[in-house]
Amino acid sequence: MKLLPHNHPLRTLWNSTVLLGILIFLFVITYRVVFGTFVPDAIYYGLIGLFTLDIGMNFMTRVKKGHRRYETPPEVARYYLGTWFFLDFIAAFPTELVLVALFGPLHPDSPFWGVYLLLQLLTLVKLLKVGRIFSELQEALGLIPAVQRLLLFGYWLLATIHLIALGWILIGAGEQDRPPADQYLRALYWATTTISTIGYGDYTPDHNSNNQIAYTILIQLFGVGMFSYIIANVSSLMSNLDVAKTAYRRRLDEINAFLYAQKIPSELQERVRDYYSYLWEQQRGVSSIQLLNDFPRSISQEILLFLNKEVLDRVELFRGANELFIREAVQLLKPEVFIPGEYIIRQGEYGDCMYFLTSGEVKILVDAKEVARLGPGTFFGETALMENIHRNATVIALAYCTGYRLARSDFDGLRSKYPEFNRQVQSVMAGRKR
Repeated sequence: MKLLPHNHPLRTLWNSTVLLGILIFLFVITYRVVFGTFVPDAIYYGLIGLFTLDIGMNFMTRVKKGHRRYETPPEVARYYLGTWFFLDFIAAFPTELVLVALFGPLHPDSPFWGVYLLLQLLTLVKLLKVGRIFSELQEALGLIPAVQRLLLFGYWLLATIHLIALGWILIGAGEQDRPPADQYLRALYWATTTISTIGYGDYTPDHNSNNQIAYTILIQLFGVGMFSYIIANVSSLMSNLDVAKTAYRRRLDEINAFLYAQKIPSELQERVRDYYSYLWEQQRGVSSIQLLNDFPRSISQEILLFLNKEVLDRVELFRGANELFIREAVQLLKPEVFIPGEYIIRQGEYGDCMYFLTSGEVKILVDAKEVARLGPGTFFGETALMENIHRNATVIALAYCTGYRLARSDFDGLRSKYPEFNRQVQSVMAGRKR
């Protein structure tokens, strides 16, 4: 039997449906139990059916927990039976059918009616799995942790306010002479204002009821704790929704402070800020080199091949090259960004590297006269490396340019290891001289 991948879109949709089903069961069934209007109708059986199908779905989906993977049916079954199966089985167990089979049709006057209602509420053990489902959704959808925590907090907040409102009704508070929907709406209003510490005072506990006063005190204490949690964490969660942007802004503040402290000329300051703005647009403030150093060699190679696909496709030196050369070369290329007007190479300086251009345009100057312009897919600076001479031209960026730098030592190493690469460089140089 072929199992569904843990991050398959169908699995993601299913998890979202189960989360919604749990919330609907909590709201609808507990509401009906509190107001004595519970009946096993289509909604009830539909939700029980959903939780039953969830058991089957878990047996048919591969599992990824941390770095461990369970990908065969026996492995998945052993994992599921040892973790969430018992909880899911209780939530989906058809207590309605079993009790009717044992005691016949039940009604509110039956001595087993209270037990019957409590057994229905056993389905709410499914709430214990909410955190796990949110974690699976975070991984499948690629959500940053701050977003996942924010969504989970909102989910539990809805559930908590609902249960507090029902508790207010159970202790006899509110306006008992109103219809159930009106009572619930007013209880929900009381719970929201109390938890949020607003407390308008238009709905208050009966001064002669110790139960209502004690319940109000507990909810007020809970509300203070909740309010403190929100102030302390939600602002932090919101600021971390985009971790890269937060780090970029912090870095920009440090750079501006340095520029002002050192009294750097305003024109040069503007160029520095333009450079970092361009970096943000292109890379979202993330340095691929720093991150790749933490990865295993094989994984970093695959990522580099993907990231450098553009230069491999455009630069003629790499087109048609064998795979071993490509895999070694991509690890030696260092990304570079040039801003308009920047001198990439100056005529007469010592040549210690060559460049591959992937975007933008540069102009070539010999003795201060423009002789050529180069665009994406070209390379320059190889002459000084091949003939061991000083730079014979100046290269200036005409626009924002991205490319890669190959150091002299790495260039010489590739030439000695791969004669085809050496011959191709020589061929290109001969063509340029003509």
